[in-house]
Amino acid sequence: MLWGKKKEENGLPKIPRSVDPRRARTLPVPAQAQTDARMFMRGGDTIRAVKVVVDATGYDLRQARDIVYALVYDIEVPRGH
Repeated sequence: MLWGKKKEENGLPKIPRSVDPRRARTLPVPAQAQTDARMFMRGGDTIRAVKVVVDATGYDLRQARDIVYALVYDIEVPRGH
């Protein structure tokens, strides 16, 4: 069996069923953390993107996953301090 990145036709990562990026619209994230997480997601490094968000905000993993998928799909995430 071959293991590979799960991508849609547009090159973006496929959203897992357990993730709902719309929930991220109420979770503020510092601007620099948003930029870094978006960069890691576009590079295919979801784990590192989630770590950036968790370190910057203290959110749990579910919230952080919602945020990183929202960022890569250009769903508005409020900017925090």
